[in-house]
Amino acid sequence: MASKLTVTHLSHDLGARKSYVSFVWADDPSKRLGLEVPFGTELKDAEREAIKAVRQLSGELATINISMP
Repeated sequence: MASKLTVTHLSHDLGARKSYVSFVWADDPSKRLGLEVPFGTELKDAEREAIKAVRQLSGELATINISMP
């Protein structure tokens, strides 16, 4: 069964000119994720930008190399 992420926050760091969305897993609220979205993302666009950010992270993780020091 696929997990569901719920967007809980959209925040803007005006000094750094960065915006972020925060998620929690619907079936396990102790699991959280925060990702950067384009600066100034508006609330009406948050879901679309959040999906893009998760898809980008997913692609990155699919090809990542993990190593031990």
